[in-house]
Amino acid sequence: MIGYFIYTTISLACAYGLYFLLLRKQKTFQFNRFFLIGSLVLCLISPLLEIEFFNSVPRITELPINTLTNASASLETIENVEFGEIEMINTSQRSPFFYVYLTISLFFVFRFLKNFFQIFKLTRHKHERLGNLKLIRSKDSKLVSSFFNYVFINENQDLHDEGFTSILKHETVHFEERHILDIIFIELLICLFWLNPIIWLYRKAILQNHEYLADDKSVSSGIDIENYSNTIINLGQKEYRIPLTSGFNFIQIKNRIIMLHQSKTSVLNRTLKIASVMLLFAGVFAFSSYKDLKEPLVVIVDAGHGGKDSGQISNNISEKDIVLTISKQLKLLSDDKVKFIMSRDSDEFSSLQERIDFINEQKPDLVLSLHCNAHSDVSRSGIEAYYYESENIERHSSSMSYSSRIASKLLELGFESSKLIPSNFKIIKESESPSVLLEIGFLTNVKDYAIVTNAKKQQEIAKTIYEALLMKE
Repeated sequence: MIGYFIYTTISLACAYGLYFLLLRKQKTFQFNRFFLIGSLVLCLISPLLEIEFFNSVPRITELPINTLTNASASLETIENVEFGEIEMINTSQRSPFFYVYLTISLFFVFRFLKNFFQIFKLTRHKHERLGNLKLIRSKDSKLVSSFFNYVFINENQDLHDEGFTSILKHETVHFEERHILDIIFIELLICLFWLNPIIWLYRKAILQNHEYLADDKSVSSGIDIENYSNTIINLGQKEYRIPLTSGFNFIQIKNRIIMLHQSKTSVLNRTLKIASVMLLFAGVFAFSSYKDLKEPLVVIVDAGHGGKDSGQISNNISEKDIVLTISKQLKLLSDDKVKFIMSRDSDEFSSLQERIDFINEQKPDLVLSLHCNAHSDVSRSGIEAYYYESENIERHSSSMSYSSRIASKLLELGFESSKLIPSNFKIIKESESPSVLLEIGFLTNVKDYAIVTNAKKQQEIAKTIYEALLMKE
């Protein structure tokens, strides 16, 4: 959520900057209208899109492994370890900020619905037909404003007044151009994105451009520009208008008078500025929708044992096959958030040192060494996660954090307990990256055995590990 807010704020600020610097003073009102609405939509949805520029180029971590050779296995054991229970991590609690945001958003929704209902009630009043427009006299405002083809005027308004003809033409343009759709759209966006300051600037720019466009078309229809300017000055001082409507005197007098009398720039100059805006905005859109703004978490999955080293065997099912299957399931879950790399993808043997050398060459963000446990006491069960107490504080903290998250998350699959254990196993000690050696259940325990040898449960184990890696600390 925070990342989305940052990306949209930056991209909207860039797009609005282009409008402010290159288009704001240009009499390209129709283009400005579509640029404002279009850039607003694209900047809000582009962070949700995934444009993959370089998928044809493999990462170095995806290159095949050819360094593993046959050698003797190196096995280590530890004794007299005290097992400590770890607590489940609760990630379901929402930040107080979420409830503040939700409360204010609901307030804006309530305000929008209230204003909409107010207009709906006014449209039920008796009206007078004037061409395509329906004139409704109201006590609520001294201004003239419109909502689709409904025009709200003061109950004392003289329809034969010379200035009213100019106003009526202005409101007719609002109706013909369907400006009210833009207003409803931006008001709905404010209900959701009120926290983004650029949205409010967009709102002001959109409404202002509506008035410029209506002024320009009104004068182009044959109305005297001086008389029209005087009408703006005479009526522009009044402040209140019906919410959610287009109004003749909504925008500052000075800006409208200046724009009304401003001559159009040359076609070449306008074309160059519009082309510049489109090219620059294309860059903004590409930047905000590029999916690799954040690199994925690279995890090397080391499936324990392999080849002539079967590990623990129970009921003719070997540890090496179980952890290889889970490793392959993890590999299938690779995406733009987590990238899994297997130290072996078949039943092959490599020495412990060769595995460590491969890991350190790849420089992953995390090493996950998978094993299954065993014990003479068949009642022993559960998950054990080992980490090395490195002198490097960052590596130590990260290893312990991942161990805790994975071990506690796996309890959801039916394991009785999870334990977090400091250790000096060679593979987690000599790996230069944060590392976890994970013992997934005891093959000597009936309940654990049923879980780790079940094909569906093996998929769930992989998915649960993936989810644990994405959990916040």
